[in-house]
Amino acid sequence: MKIGKAPFGDRYCLLTVPNLDTNKMEILNTLPSYKRWIGRDLLFQPTSASLGRLHKFFPDIKWDEDVQHHLDNYIKTLRTAEQIRKRKEDQTPEKDDFLFKTEPFEHQRKTFYLSRDQKVFALLMEQGTGKTKVVIDNSAYLYSKGEISALVVIAPNGVHRNWIREVDTHLPDWCEHQITYYRSGMNKKEIEAFESVRSSKDCLKIFTFNVEAFTSPKAVHWMEKILLSNDVMLVVDESTRIKTPGAKRTKLITKFGKQVKYKRILTGTPITKNAADVYAQFKFLDTQILGYDSFYSFRNQYCVMGGFEQRQIIAYKNLDELSRNVEGHSFRVLKKDCLDLPPKIYQRHFVEMSERQKKMYNTMKKGFIAELEGNVIEAPEAITRLLRLQQILCGWFPTENERVQPIDEKNPRIEALKDVLEGIESKVIIWARFRADIRAIERLLGDLAVSYHGGVDSDARELAIDRFQKDPAIRYFIGTPQAGGTGLTLTAAEYAIYYSNSFDLEQRLQSEDRCHRIGTKNNVTYIDIECQKSIDSKIIKALRDKKNIADIITKDPISIFLEEEEA
Repeated sequence: MKIGKAPFGDRYCLLTVPNLDTNKMEILNTLPSYKRWIGRDLLFQPTSASLGRLHKFFPDIKWDEDVQHHLDNYIKTLRTAEQIRKRKEDQTPEKDDFLFKTEPFEHQRKTFYLSRDQKVFALLMEQGTGKTKVVIDNSAYLYSKGEISALVVIAPNGVHRNWIREVDTHLPDWCEHQITYYRSGMNKKEIEAFESVRSSKDCLKIFTFNVEAFTSPKAVHWMEKILLSNDVMLVVDESTRIKTPGAKRTKLITKFGKQVKYKRILTGTPITKNAADVYAQFKFLDTQILGYDSFYSFRNQYCVMGGFEQRQIIAYKNLDELSRNVEGHSFRVLKKDCLDLPPKIYQRHFVEMSERQKKMYNTMKKGFIAELEGNVIEAPEAITRLLRLQQILCGWFPTENERVQPIDEKNPRIEALKDVLEGIESKVIIWARFRADIRAIERLLGDLAVSYHGGVDSDARELAIDRFQKDPAIRYFIGTPQAGGTGLTLTAAEYAIYYSNSFDLEQRLQSEDRCHRIGTKNNVTYIDIECQKSIDSKIIKALRDKKNIADIITKDPISIFLEEEEA
């Protein structure tokens, strides 16, 4: 058997097949990734998944010189993964002459030495364990070796600005640098400053972009200019932002990644929905890691499809294999293993619906429509119906003119929140899904609270964090997990109340860890306000199921996430 170059370009190889027995032919017919027969020859994509199968069952295959690099790259990927695994097991702390500005914790030191020389690496470090510092030290090390001239960070909106503060804290003093961040609508002076950093010499240039910016051609233009004129380490912070393979943003950032030598992804929650979440994140790093060049092939290997036209993921398979592939190019850090943090405590405070709520809830549940005082609320789509059911549980619903219509004079959920707060003397974070809930909670708490959500500008957000952390007169931090769930340190809080949840696991875990991170001294208690046997309970169960799948793939201990009963 011989493998040569296909006439269709370097993405394909041609396997010349002699007469083989039935078993050997079956192996070829089930080869992962794209393949098709051309007479007696097999056209296939030389992904690591297909090469692994061929290498295992046909070790004596001859490779033509012009395609040998595919096999060499595959073997190199295997060896890199094995070296990383061995170094993980080594308990001897690694040290050399690298001069840190801020002394790392032992888990940060280990992550630094595991990742610093790797071209691609995933830092799967839980929120609050200091992954930003590791990357900053990585960049200083690679700059000192002449490997990179620029660090480019793509992060969620708001978080990308926090990197500037982290760089000032952690980047070694011996590493000369200039730093700037991109924002939409930059004025002439800001553009000139940005260009000045890009074209500067003899220093590490650091650029931060918010991931949402790449809907703009201007952001793409600036990114391309940076990549063309610099040796870049490209970092995607909170990399689940690129988990959707078909999304325009994912494709664009993956394209950027092909132009750089060094890449990193950072996330404490690589899986927020299902096992397929890891595909696009690791494809950005290197398609060889997971072994599939197409999401379709990847899904066939690890997901069981069902439902309407077999389009839904209903179960998983080969998760041990997937976990091993992920593990070979990443380092998992859990807070419980590396930080002396007090445990999380979960409680649930149950609330009863009013009679009006019950009537509306049951009507909407059965008939996709409900009515209150002449105002009709419709929800013909299933996802909209779930949204409306949750809004009814929160004590209101939107009218046709998009105004909020209260269901009762006294909202049972607000009353439940008051009951919970009466027994708490320390500072509290209150998370809510809907802006209408935020406004209701603001009216309840008045000057004792600060707010952080999509309607608050960036300067006011920074002030809100500072006041909550330092001002004893501010007792409450009110926010949405979507806006405030990432990049914030809110360690002044000992309690976090979930007034209303969403199905988004990442937002839930990220928001939990705003107050459970380096600097936390006391136990943190999480209280979910829940109406039993309702959409509230279904959301909590869905979050728990997603977390358990994630735990299997990342080899975390199966969590007790939201398992505690009523306080």
